[in-house]
Amino acid sequence: MKIIYIFLLGIVCVSCSSIGNYELTGVLPENSKVTEVYLLTQEGKGADTLARGQVKPNGSFTLKGKAEKCLLYLGMGKRGGRIYFYPEEGNYQLEKMGDDYQIVTGRNGVQAKLNGHLQKVKMNSDARMNLQQQMRQTGNEEVLDGLRKENEQLWKQGNDLLLEMVADFRNTDIAAILVQDNMWTLGYDFKVFTRAIEAMGNGPVSEVKEKVMEKYEEACSKQLTGKAPDFTLPDAKGKKVKLSDYKGTYLLIDFWASWCQPCRVKIRKLKKHYSRLQELGVEVIAISCDQKKADWLKALDEDQPMWKQLIVDIDINGSDTSDDYKVEFLPTLYLISPDGAVLDTNPGMEEIETFVKEG
Repeated sequence: MKIIYIFLLGIVCVSCSSIGNYELTGVLPENSKVTEVYLLTQEGKGADTLARGQVKPNGSFTLKGKAEKCLLYLGMGKRGGRIYFYPEEGNYQLEKMGDDYQIVTGRNGVQAKLNGHLQKVKMNSDARMNLQQQMRQTGNEEVLDGLRKENEQLWKQGNDLLLEMVADFRNTDIAAILVQDNMWTLGYDFKVFTRAIEAMGNGPVSEVKEKVMEKYEEACSKQLTGKAPDFTLPDAKGKKVKLSDYKGTYLLIDFWASWCQPCRVKIRKLKKHYSRLQELGVEVIAISCDQKKADWLKALDEDQPMWKQLIVDIDINGSDTSDDYKVEFLPTLYLISPDGAVLDTNPGMEEIETFVKEG
């Protein structure tokens, strides 16, 4: 038995020694002032350091280690930004990509697949930054409207690219990490967040996945569902209006404020679609979250919306209507069914038409 045990132990050792290694090299700019590079298990506090490498006076460095086969982060001094590294067996090179860095490899594998997605996401991000700079510089309202439309399309495209990347690593730890690392984007749009959870799939249990699901469950609890809360609010002339007054018709409720620039843009967009909404039999109500009535009335005079305008009034309603409707961001729109049920949050025209036609 002792001989057999020693023989088996030898097999195990041979197996362990056969695990491949990686080598990561690169050259940093001489003015970078970086003296050390290192591999981290996660971003932020609590990260473990798996490897360290000294940067030579000429900016070159080498990191060597066992192929971990998990998504890590390359750190370089105090430099910000995220540099993903999935160390499989083989050689890797840190290369500068515009204003950023990326770890490249000549082999097909996880890193190469991840890089393909990251390059598309980066191109989209750069295009949006350039477009937003144009928006800040132009004073022509017609040109600005066109740029806003293009920016909205680029934003949707960016979300799609992000979700495609997550889906390409579906049912893996990588998918959960990608969702967690982009929570700042996903947390803003519940619909996109839901698509990300679906794209992530049912990967292995991990601390990262648990945190992602906790965030998603928290977001779910903040969504307005079921019957829309009734309200009694004053219009611009002081006349009281109730939600129940619109029973039997589709209703689009827009929560906004005069100081919210995206809200004002949304009003202009709604004005373009208003005739189509009326054709569909959809009434529109706007509820201002302004604290000063004068600011609200001034904005109405400037924007000239054609639909019913109300303002949050706790004294009249007995509660803050924006709280009752779980409004976290402005603008927020709700599509309400003829029987008072919440059908959708922030719907586009296509979604509104679909609900009405199928209803």
